[in-house]
Amino acid sequence: MISERAEALSPSQRYLELVRKHIEGIREDIPHLIATGEKMAGYLLNGGNICTPAVNPFWPPEFGGRAGGLMCIKGNVDNSKDVAYFALKDAGKSDPAKNEELQKLIEGKAHLFVIGRREDLGPLADHPRIEACTGGTDPEEGFYQYDEFAPLANVREFEQFVRGWITAGEMIAACIRAEKMPVVWMSVWLEGSHARNASFAHNEQSNYGEPREFGWSSPLQLFHRNRIIPPLAPGYVAEEFLKAAVLFVDALDKQSAILNKAGQWMADAFLAKKRIWTVATGHSYPEILELPEKHNYPIEWGAPLHSILRAIPDDLKKGDVALHLGYIPIHLKNLKNLLKRGVNYIHTTPFGKLAEMPECPNFLWFDLPWRPADAWVDVPGYGVRIVPSSSTAHSIAYNAILCEMAEQLGWK
Repeated sequence: MISERAEALSPSQRYLELVRKHIEGIREDIPHLIATGEKMAGYLLNGGNICTPAVNPFWPPEFGGRAGGLMCIKGNVDNSKDVAYFALKDAGKSDPAKNEELQKLIEGKAHLFVIGRREDLGPLADHPRIEACTGGTDPEEGFYQYDEFAPLANVREFEQFVRGWITAGEMIAACIRAEKMPVVWMSVWLEGSHARNASFAHNEQSNYGEPREFGWSSPLQLFHRNRIIPPLAPGYVAEEFLKAAVLFVDALDKQSAILNKAGQWMADAFLAKKRIWTVATGHSYPEILELPEKHNYPIEWGAPLHSILRAIPDDLKKGDVALHLGYIPIHLKNLKNLLKRGVNYIHTTPFGKLAEMPECPNFLWFDLPWRPADAWVDVPGYGVRIVPSSSTAHSIAYNAILCEMAEQLGWK
């Protein structure tokens, strides 16, 4: 149920109101997420490794393919010391008992930790190999319907991102408290990242004092060999990450008129049988949408590419719409060339709107203030932030705009 106040808001604001309530629900579950992260850390501190099987294909590149997480992690599901950390598919669309990746895990030896609700596991819910679930939301909670897509704008994606990353961050914090610092890779968008990341495969040094000894380390180790970081209190990562989620919601709420215009552009394009093209440059789209192989989804999705040249197809024409949830500074020459083609371009990037960006009737900019280079939570005493936030920010923004489009089209 949504509040009477939410009923008086715009479609995007009603969605943001729902996200706020879910943020509070996640905050109430922080003790459980801490305990789950600590339990995962216990196995890793005892010599185990961590892997991310593709039970839901969006999670492996989201967690193990980006800076701020455990990039390049390795693990073996047949190792009884290992942790398998994976996300579930929507049980309403996919039978977990028939998921081949999940069956391999059930038959294997790794300790299984699930991003999702225990009830979404169906007959596997009470299996002794399932050690903990992060919890989540009913996949049917959200707004609007288009053909088989109900709800069209949901909060399940948001819950998966936030609960998944908070648990992972609390796992990292638990390892730090045990004086073992996991190797967290620095984004290439930060100065000095290449040299720092390369050091893990060569002569990584201790931070106890001045470097006096050099040795070779394994190129993709889970922990730094000899590095002490001041401890992070239980719940620190969770609270910091939820602050980010609140910031995103507040920022979008203040730009509801822009979101409404974006939705109007997309609705007009749909009615005119024009193309609506979307790219979110995190590591989880479009897989997080769980679109079937054959579908009638009202929006086309492209691969998560950064630059306009690669992210926006050359054959988009006048009246087509491109929604580009970006990652890097925008290239002005490419932007101007795209706008000359008459494509209605909706864009955001954490690097901000450049002063030289043109004022153009087919260009719509909105601010989405996640941090450049993505990772959000500071770790005092360590040179790299942890837990990326772009996927969380993008899920909120995309679904808020989707609500505006659906309302304009009269979908219920």
